[in-house]
Amino acid sequence: MATMLEVIFSIFIILLVLWIAISSIRGFVIGAPILYSPKRATEEALKAVDAKPGERFVDLGMGNGRSLIIAAKKFGLDVSGYEMSPIIFWLAKLNLFLHGIGKSRLFMKNFYKEDLSRNDIIFCFLTPPAMKRLRDKFEKELKKGTRVISYGFRIDGWQEKEILNPGLPGKIFIYQKD
Repeated sequence: MATMLEVIFSIFIILLVLWIAISSIRGFVIGAPILYSPKRATEEALKAVDAKPGERFVDLGMGNGRSLIIAAKKFGLDVSGYEMSPIIFWLAKLNLFLHGIGKSRLFMKNFYKEDLSRNDIIFCFLTPPAMKRLRDKFEKELKKGTRVISYGFRIDGWQEKEILNPGLPGKIFIYQKD
């Protein structure tokens, strides 16, 4: 017969697994499935937007933090990112730590509910429905001159400043808020 401690521990493990599963599924639902943009795509995009050291860079759906590492190490950007999946979030925190990125802001939050107005460069690898939803948020919140990089998908209703086709799967769409 199981002891009370074993029962409590089992319930804790089940609740933990459910929390992780639900959080991960939420990412898919809001349009941020776990997909990784190629390193070269991030590098090419940051060159194209003329990223300057000290500018604020945010990745909406940061995954393992790859784009944040590139932005911080190669371009000297002040980085932040959002991720809904707890496992992927902690993987990103570890990845940034292992790459020596001490100054970063990582959030396990829904980026739709966060103020993005302080950022200079926004990076997205999100689904078309997510980009459509973000368009209205960008129009309301972003300051003039903010650059938006979308890997793989256009922002309907916005005119691209540039479209990069660096020989990777998918194009890179560059926008700048008027």
